[in-house]
Amino acid sequence: MRISATVMAAGQSTRMDNTNKLLLIIDGNPMVKRVCESVLATGFDPVVVVTGFEKNKVEAALNKLELQFTHNSHWADGMATSIFSGLVALPNNTDGNLIALGDMPFVSVETLEKLKNSFISHEGKHIIYPKHDDQQGNPVLFPQKYFDEIMSSTGDRGCKRVLRKYPDDAIPVPIDSNEVILDCDTNEDYLKLKYHSEELNVQT
Repeated sequence: MRISATVMAAGQSTRMDNTNKLLLIIDGNPMVKRVCESVLATGFDPVVVVTGFEKNKVEAALNKLELQFTHNSHWADGMATSIFSGLVALPNNTDGNLIALGDMPFVSVETLEKLKNSFISHEGKHIIYPKHDDQQGNPVLFPQKYFDEIMSSTGDRGCKRVLRKYPDDAIPVPIDSNEVILDCDTNEDYLKLKYHSEELNVQT
């Protein structure tokens, strides 16, 4: 079974005064690099990074990793255009695809493995998503049968719409950690992520 991943790394971070949040440092590395390293370590194949805003800077931050890049020239029209770009770039024999967000640096390899193993155990036929404290998190793994419908979406909520449309075909994977709901949209979020990182370092 071939399970790929697309990492969304195209947005402009408008809620952070256009500072590219993906390049902000968490534990010594740009947060998008942390995301990509975890996805690669879980064995998704291929891992496609969708770039847009500050394409060259994002690619430079990831240049030592074995990734495929695809550029979304329409990134300003919403995340759906980036998801479309990522799915189009996948091999035809892809059975499932993980849609990961570049601003969620604490999603662990352990969590990704749980999602991947659940997808495999359900024969690649169902949507698999993480759930923390009754809250749907990210990333989400979609079977190939939904690719066309996802690609026909517009705006910023294409995947959420598909997930809500087929609740009987979506399987939650309980995750104890809040890593699957921690993202970075504002400067306050970034401060919270850095604080979370410091807490994790103290625990280890």
